[in-house]
Amino acid sequence: MISIFKIIQVFLLATVKYVLTFPYALLIGLNFQQTLISVTLGGLAGFFFFYHFSGFAIRQFHHVKTFVWKHSPMFLKHKYRQLMAWRKKATGEKVFTRRSRFIVKFRAKYGLFGIIVASPIILSLPIGAFLLNKYYPKHKLAKPYMVISILSWTAVYVAFAIIFPHLVK
Repeated sequence: MISIFKIIQVFLLATVKYVLTFPYALLIGLNFQQTLISVTLGGLAGFFFFYHFSGFAIRQFHHVKTFVWKHSPMFLKHKYRQLMAWRKKATGEKVFTRRSRFIVKFRAKYGLFGIIVASPIILSLPIGAFLLNKYYPKHKLAKPYMVISILSWTAVYVAFAIIFPHLVK
């Protein structure tokens, strides 16, 4: 019975932070097969959940933003335009935050394949799913490539376990 709770815990952790889940599952006492299945299925389920949820969230944010802008008083719209013009004039270019700079640089340098490869290990599955849905929603192979990436990282874990069997129970 305790093993089922551990499997569910590993599954849920894999939906969010895939890279940490495999070692964690082995540390809490799951055997190799239970770990492999729960981490892989959790990663795939997490990606698809966050991919579709982020699409919904992006659409809803667009609707809310449009609604708020449409129903804002004119003086607020005028003040907002003045502020944006002043910021642009002061720097001479568009104003970027640290986060937006990182995303733009990452997307320009690595593109679709960078997001797909880095999501399970560096970015986390929710962030990777959001970036795929935001920047590549019409790319037909984005989801299959991400599934291949998750399965490939699972293969890396399996290879690591075969090379170092003393680390796996």
